[in-house]
Amino acid sequence: MLPLLHIHAIQTPSPQLQLTFVRQPDPVSDGPLLQHWLQHFAPISRLQTETSLDLVLIRFYFNDQPFYLHAEHYSESCWIDTDSQAADMLLSELHRLLAQDLV
Repeated sequence: MLPLLHIHAIQTPSPQLQLTFVRQPDPVSDGPLLQHWLQHFAPISRLQTETSLDLVLIRFYFNDQPFYLHAEHYSESCWIDTDSQAADMLLSELHRLLAQDLV
């Protein structure tokens, strides 16, 4: 498991949640760990993972809206964003849910 240290909401240029783990997730080896981390939150469902050498993308649903977790090697960043205004409205609720896992 990758312990979450910090979660921060950002509104510009588009709404997203920036995630900071104990260590930066590695796209090649940590995709399954990130998926497992998301799966332990009951309202999160329908996870689908895509990986490449420098990026993990996990599509998931929260309250029937699509979200995307990105872990990028080159920028050493991890974030969650959406592709709809309905999902944007749920970001603060998702933020509270994920913050329960802070170490």
